Amino acid sequence: MIQGTVLCINLLIIKGVVKIKAKLMTGFALLIIILFSLTTFIACAERSFEITDYQAQVKILENGDIQVSEIFEYDFDGDFNGIIRTIGIKGSDGFKYFKASEYFPEDKELEYTQSLNADMVTYKIYDKSSNERKLFLLEYQLRNVITLYNDTAEFYWKFFDESNTSPIGHVKIEVELPAAEVSAEELKVFGHGPLDGKVSIQEDGKIVYEVFRLSSGEMVEARILFPNSMIPDSSKIINQNKFAEIMKEELGWAKKAD
Repeated sequence: MIQGTVLCINLLIIKGVVKIKAKLMTGFALLIIILFSLTTFIACAERSFEITDYQAQVKILENGDIQVSEIFEYDFDGDFNGIIRTIGIKGSDGFKYFKASEYFPEDKELEYTQSLNADMVTYKIYDKSSNERKLFLLEYQLRNVITLYNDTAEFYWKFFDESNTSPIGHVKIEVELPAAEVSAEELKVFGHGPLDGKVSIQEDGKIVYEVFRLSSGEMVEARILFPNSMIPDSSKIINQNKFAEIMKEELGWAKKAD
């Protein structure tokens, strides 16, 4: 009886040890999973990207639409599924078309989805990237952007607004008018954005607006006055004289900036 009792006690102890070992193994496995998950999360959280350059070519059409070609240069550190571009459409009649492509290193059209929030259209453009440099080409046309007054035509457009969260190393915007020949009295160009931005009129008649460092939350906006005779097919007509009022407004802003 004593031997049997001892045997039973030993068996109970062995079972207890087995249970303890099983619990320890389960706990250890759970700890490994947690540590692995944390490591994976940290690795994902540490990924980053930089927009090093933005180039835009804008062509003003005779009907008041604008055709835009944008090239974004991205430097990816980590794995990404694509990029996001948000474009304001206030002051226009919306998009006629939109096309997204990878411009470098490959040349291919990309799929995208779009969503509308008030006057902002957000495009999610899908293209897997990992630790590499890429160029993306966005092409689109916006309807009725140019406003036709009695004494001038006005192009007034934001390329980036205060909601932009990504700094950009260099911004260059070229605007092409429907006709190259225009007098200095009729052509007025203004850039709104960082104070070190530069606006110039080239020999070929193109207007260039350049910013050498755009911080997040800063806007880039161009305003151009030119002869309304260049937009003979425009339907966005306001029966007012506006040239003097706009010039007064711009000069007032320039004084405040100084």
